[in-house]
Amino acid sequence: MDANELGETSAMEPAFDFLRTLSREEANLRNIRKAIRAIERYTENEPSSNIYKIKQEIARIEKILKQTRLADFVEEDVEQRIQPVKSTMPEWEEQAQKSFGRRLEDALKQVDFELSGHYPLLKVMFYTLEVKLENDSVVIWYGPEQERLDACKLIPEVAAKKLEASHRKITGRDLDDEAFLSNLYDAYKIAAHRSKKEIGDSLPVSDILLEYALLIQNKKFRTNPVKSSYREYGRVFFSYDLYRLKERMVDDHELSLVTATRAYTRRRAGFLWVPSSERGDGTYISHIRFREV
Repeated sequence: MDANELGETSAMEPAFDFLRTLSREEANLRNIRKAIRAIERYTENEPSSNIYKIKQEIARIEKILKQTRLADFVEEDVEQRIQPVKSTMPEWEEQAQKSFGRRLEDALKQVDFELSGHYPLLKVMFYTLEVKLENDSVVIWYGPEQERLDACKLIPEVAAKKLEASHRKITGRDLDDEAFLSNLYDAYKIAAHRSKKEIGDSLPVSDILLEYALLIQNKKFRTNPVKSSYREYGRVFFSYDLYRLKERMVDDHELSLVTATRAYTRRRAGFLWVPSSERGDGTYISHIRFREV
């Protein structure tokens, strides 16, 4: 390339930069206009039902405004258009909460559940429904946000059905007190042996759960330990079975659940929440022991 060609290329670069900038700003304007129209559409009819979508569009506009080189008057005009919507948002959110709460309560009554609590954490028995208006979602937890069971869109009827399905899965299993307690004691003895502890010592609940889950597997899994043959048994099942267990004695040893101290509640593996009533009361335990009586 000779000097003349180099000079021509250098002279054209600012023009290309300008055209790229212009193209980018044209796209920004189109996207802002599209978002504003979407907001107008969402706010025309039942804005409280479109909280999530409105917030998405506002966030999209504000993101564009932060990176654009548009003239100040354009930015000011856009801000003036969305400010009334932002100001009314708390009112719409309150309406959305009330509407969702009423519909959810009705949907839950259809499956014999009673709703209580306050936003954003609603209670049903020993379950927590975390309502996230900003994400258009409901997260279903076992206990006070202890074990995540499911999630869905902010649709009351769907949330009620998912909660019912989780509840049926957890509580619909048969429990033979004698068999459960016998397996639990065996799991305790195996865990004690592995950790060189004595019978009567307190052992971490996570160690007992691991051994118990392995003990209850069938012959097929033991022969070929693959996922398809594994019998699911996790923290939620273990927690609920400990709650509904009536018997406490096996081979002259009494089961004892050790309440977790603060030191053991810092990590999820260090404790397990166990309900004490269907109202949602419960206790955090960190260890299990069998002491001779």
